[in-house]
Amino acid sequence: MSTQQTLYQRYLAQLRTNFTKLAKLEFLNPDGSVAFALDNQEKNKRSKAFLQDGNISCALQNGTRRQASVTLANLDNAYEYAVNKIWFGQQIRLSEGLILPDGTEYTIPQGVFLIEEPGEALEPGKKTATFQLVDKWANLDGTLGGNLEGAYSVTAGTNIFAAMASILKLDRYTMESNGANPIDPLSPIFTNWYNGKTQTLTDGTVVSLTDAPYDYLSDDSGTLGDVALGLAEMLAAWIGYNQAGRLVIDPSQDDILDATKPILWEFKLGDRQLLNAEYLTRPAEIFNDIIVAGATDDVNFTARGRAQNRDPASDTCISRIGMKTKRIPMSNYYSNDICQSYAAWQLKRSATVNKRVSIASTQMFHLVENEIITLQRPDKPGNPVERHVIQGFTRPLAQTGSMTIEAISVNDYPTATIIEP
Repeated sequence: MSTQQTLYQRYLAQLRTNFTKLAKLEFLNPDGSVAFALDNQEKNKRSKAFLQDGNISCALQNGTRRQASVTLANLDNAYEYAVNKIWFGQQIRLSEGLILPDGTEYTIPQGVFLIEEPGEALEPGKKTATFQLVDKWANLDGTLGGNLEGAYSVTAGTNIFAAMASILKLDRYTMESNGANPIDPLSPIFTNWYNGKTQTLTDGTVVSLTDAPYDYLSDDSGTLGDVALGLAEMLAAWIGYNQAGRLVIDPSQDDILDATKPILWEFKLGDRQLLNAEYLTRPAEIFNDIIVAGATDDVNFTARGRAQNRDPASDTCISRIGMKTKRIPMSNYYSNDICQSYAAWQLKRSATVNKRVSIASTQMFHLVENEIITLQRPDKPGNPVERHVIQGFTRPLAQTGSMTIEAISVNDYPTATIIEP
């Protein structure tokens, strides 16, 4: 076992004790190196500035996933939001962790953020700076950058991953390709799930799934984020920044197949880490019949996909609650294959996204979205232990306070029946 693996196992063991939490802010230079850091350790001369007020939240969605707020003591104006101090485009890496029994500090990155809304507060003898932080998607969606000068196009047949990577390589000052100051110098992380797969378009043409099946043209007033989402839509993929500050593209088509994913934590009744669990259901927003209507070609053939929940083990299947249909127009989908994949994904999410559990637990710092935890189900006969997919979480930066985890049981995902067009 490597040193890092050993430290991780010691970290997991320490989570079961009354540990001392660490929180660290690293202010980054444009190249990603650390200019200076703040934490809650007295040996750091800047430690008194970091009040540890605030929180961090994460949600599994395309686009912005991570947000945080932090408060700093600022009597000497060292952390003033101003030119030549902390200014527009400043990147901040937030890490959290704990102190191991031998005094070793163990921290885990939680995201690389930009300052979206700076604020100051004055009281007698006290001045604070509060930063509302958002992940690096803000550089793409127009929040802090990414507004287009005109329409942005991607030609049919272009490799989708190459087109995504080229967006990040645009110069943030000139918007020229491969400039000296890229929007994001870190290369995206691409899944290999789509490699070697093909789809058949409505005209009978067989094309690689990783090649753009049609010409993409953004709105004149659009953003680079719109372009990235449009490219991800071609694949029916997940896209967003991970906890390390890297843009990640994952397949939605296999995100339900979670049997092989490692378990990040096992929550059991009676353990001090599990404070409570609340189960929420919104029946009006659950659908068990999804129809995806794609593009129509010159001979009036329309790409289609349909998926139904006929799974007798599901409590929202058609035979139990009747047919609840949702029709989704996807005018840019040119093949039955991609329409069917999207319909199956939407079916599984529609059947469960409004049937989730909210877990209150002690603070943990290794949990990430779309990964697995297990939870004993007191709401089911025999209190079974089920695998759950993390949909998001909220956690305070302070030493005290619980975190909230939103999750969906893998057992609640129905088996999709594909209806051939």
